[in-house]
Amino acid sequence: MRQKFFAILLVSIMLAGCLGQDDNDIEFNGIEYREPPDAPDFTLIDQNGEGFTLSDLEGKVVVVAFIYTSCPDICLAISANLAWAQANLGDTSDDVVFVSVTIDPARDTVEHMSDWTESRGYNWTHLTAERPSTLMEVYSSWNVIVDDEHIADSVPPEGAMNRVVFLNSSNETIVVDYLNSNLQVSDTVADLDNKARNSAEVNFSTEGWTLMNWNHTSWSWQESDEGYFDEFVNHDDHLAWVASGANTSLLPIGVDCNGHGWVMGEGASAHCMCDEGYERPNGDYLSCVVEGSSESEETNPHEDSLGDYEVGHSTVTFVLDKQLRKRLAWTGTAWEMDLFIEDLQALAAE
Repeated sequence: MRQKFFAILLVSIMLAGCLGQDDNDIEFNGIEYREPPDAPDFTLIDQNGEGFTLSDLEGKVVVVAFIYTSCPDICLAISANLAWAQANLGDTSDDVVFVSVTIDPARDTVEHMSDWTESRGYNWTHLTAERPSTLMEVYSSWNVIVDDEHIADSVPPEGAMNRVVFLNSSNETIVVDYLNSNLQVSDTVADLDNKARNSAEVNFSTEGWTLMNWNHTSWSWQESDEGYFDEFVNHDDHLAWVASGANTSLLPIGVDCNGHGWVMGEGASAHCMCDEGYERPNGDYLSCVVEGSSESEETNPHEDSLGDYEVGHSTVTFVLDKQLRKRLAWTGTAWEMDLFIEDLQALAAE
């Protein structure tokens, strides 16, 4: 009888270990939903023109990012984060699916997203819709408020400044914005580089450093072709010297706007990325927060899920568990990528 009692007790303990694990036993790095709400289902169109339904992914961990391809700042960083995570998931890669949903359906057509994802080497699902109203329903059900005015002005800046960036192996940057009006008609890219160095009092051998230039078509930094230094400089030329081992995704972009992010738009529509009432938080040059607020303040993510996330100045990336519940929210861009991957692996192991 005594042996039977202990056998029953042992089975009970084992079953408790298998069946009684609480979602909250895991310590996550992202903002956790203590009472995970179901992620609203949707059916949209991917960059290949094929239908995509979220509920078909049940049994997978799903990362859902709200971005737009013409975004010159925060969205590029989010996409770069997702690409890095996808490439570094290791044995968990088969259990995690990445999904990007556009918040700019006017420009993010199927054809455009197909070209954009191919040029960047992004092979995860990027979603849009034939009718903007379809996406509006998704935003509403996911408590996402889209700042249309901000997005409408999100075009590559054209201005009279040339930017030269130096990114060392410790990922520290020196940025020189040089007035194009101070250049001579006969000046080459090499002349711009020399004048920026003199202005910033930067002097180093280029051995072990890579020269990059800003591509206005893909809106990204690219390694410069041989002979680029010999070309005549114009106001669209921006340079970056990157030391061996540096993280190129940390290169700043655009032109600084008095501490309020990057200049967006041109002419009468030109404005700062962080419009009036917003400011750029310390340590995250691609994000905007309401003036006087702090991203480090304690938040109740379950209450947030019942409220709204405003996207445009900033964005939100959701992580869904295998039951397609909202388990985590990652905001801003300054993610600790190793910690982000830890969260994905923990959910995949549940």
